[in-house]
Amino acid sequence: MVWPLRIGDNLNRRVIVPLTGKRYQYSWSVPMAWLYARRFAPLLRQQPFDLLLAPASFTEMAYLDTQVPIIYCEDSTLRQLMDFYPGLTGLLEVSKQELNHIEKRALDKAALVCYSSDWAARSAIEDYGADPDKVVVIPFGANYPSPPAFAEMASKPRTSECRLFLLGGEWGRKGGAIAYDTMLSLNELGLTTTLTVVGCAPPPDEAAHYQHPGFTTIPYLNMGEPADLVRLDELFRTADFFILPSRAECAAIAFADANAFGLPVVTTDVGGIASFVEQGKTGLMLPLSANGDDFAAAIAGLYRDEHAYQQMRVAARRHYEAVLNWDRWALHLKQELAARGLWPAAVGAGDGR
Repeated sequence: MVWPLRIGDNLNRRVIVPLTGKRYQYSWSVPMAWLYARRFAPLLRQQPFDLLLAPASFTEMAYLDTQVPIIYCEDSTLRQLMDFYPGLTGLLEVSKQELNHIEKRALDKAALVCYSSDWAARSAIEDYGADPDKVVVIPFGANYPSPPAFAEMASKPRTSECRLFLLGGEWGRKGGAIAYDTMLSLNELGLTTTLTVVGCAPPPDEAAHYQHPGFTTIPYLNMGEPADLVRLDELFRTADFFILPSRAECAAIAFADANAFGLPVVTTDVGGIASFVEQGKTGLMLPLSANGDDFAAAIAGLYRDEHAYQQMRVAARRHYEAVLNWDRWALHLKQELAARGLWPAAVGAGDGR
């Protein structure tokens, strides 16, 4: 399916963008949905299936002709992403219409729709008329392969230095500049603070602005590489707070990873974050308008209260064990499927398989 994407890219670069200043989202479009349907339908007829699990597959399933029940899993609706995420801004109106059309067809076709947040589930019901009885919310789990034992990470003595840790792939969207300002403000408040950022860095033309000795960036760590995993493990273990002042966010799985290490999360109340962070219990959510000084005040207040800080560490780890892990996600999903008669009778809803 490479050639349609090449055609779409060429049309955007050579014709559509120069003429209109906007883009056509060719990879998620009606023509691509028809092509996917023609590609997958014969494959599905080659053997019997009980269920189809379709994560982030609205385009692939929109026109798919099959009687097999489809479980559609997502972290947002397309309407929420348009003009919210950088990748879905500046679109032609016809492209927006197609995206909404494809999303609507996918939601109607699905036997069960599983979202990671209440924020996304509400949009499916209110914006697309999805049947509330087939929409469920199950937060995603941590992707970290080997989190430490509870006893090891539930309590961590404070030190004279407050270490902030940010893990994310987009400096702007993840609020990197606000995290940096938070570090500066905490130091001005008399709390020696460092910030380590993994996965992104300030834009090259702004790099001169970010020269504080306590600020470190690591462009990329791969959990599949033993040495990188050791480094990431060290960063999670030695951090005091996981900070992510996101400007836009659907479901940051990094929150679950942080909770696995008993790390309180300090973030923004935006998008689907409220389904991952229990305000005042496992972390702190500030309004989108909050700046570095606001984040610093919230962090300093908590960090200077030893009892409250340790309570939040314990609560964060327990939240990971009770909710934010993939075993719990799978069990919850099987229970929802069984309740609707969609889970194969040969396998129980709670047998762990």
